[in-house]
Amino acid sequence: MINCIVKAARKVTGPFIFKKRLPAKFGSASICVTSRSDIRLLVPGWRRSAPDLMFVVDRYVRENDTVWDIGSNLGILSFCAALRAGASGQVYSLEADPRYADIQSRSLMRFPAHAARVDILCAAVAGEMGILELLIPKKGHARNHLTSVGGNSAGEAEVCKPVITVTLDWLLDHWQAPDFVKIDVEGAEVLAVQGGSRLFREVRPASYIECAKENRKFMTDYFKGLDYEFFALDDSGNEQAIPEFVFNTVVKPREKCG
Repeated sequence: MINCIVKAARKVTGPFIFKKRLPAKFGSASICVTSRSDIRLLVPGWRRSAPDLMFVVDRYVRENDTVWDIGSNLGILSFCAALRAGASGQVYSLEADPRYADIQSRSLMRFPAHAARVDILCAAVAGEMGILELLIPKKGHARNHLTSVGGNSAGEAEVCKPVITVTLDWLLDHWQAPDFVKIDVEGAEVLAVQGGSRLFREVRPASYIECAKENRKFMTDYFKGLDYEFFALDDSGNEQAIPEFVFNTVVKPREKCG
């Protein structure tokens, strides 16, 4: 049945936006999503799309927390975190593609009042402030990435557009310090942490980071040097200690472990 839904969806021409209800454990709320980001969103429930984000929020976000969602796409983690953190919490969502920032804004229009405030900033994160090019592929906008970090070739691009870049340390001067950070920036994670030395040295939040294979040694060495420990979540959301970075890695400062 699931495969039939996905196959039928692939025949649909053009993206469309629809409402999808978040899991009950985060509260009664729906958000706007689009199959252009991930066609698996058409499948009922969340088992096929973003289950890791649900596990992360469930395990690491608590009431009153401040959460940064860097590379938020549709804001799935942002909105789950806002429901979990409650009215006294705060969520900041950074998304480089204005179309996805706009979809998030639509989600906020009727979002529950008991959730944390969600502030959306349309920008990319990098190692320094500036302007770079964002490549948006023809298939799967979840793979949007800065052209400076490679990935999909320009021949596969739907469009390249200029985007303002900010650093994590600049955000620290303008946003509340985070209890938890999620970073999913399609290969730009090295640039992100290079622009966030003060955040990771002084604030030391636990973080969930997607990491490209070619960046894993750098990221492992970087966080080991800051005395962080590494963890992976299994298919049930259970935490397991690991010696080095994998594709999706949780990093926690040693003083906050155990």
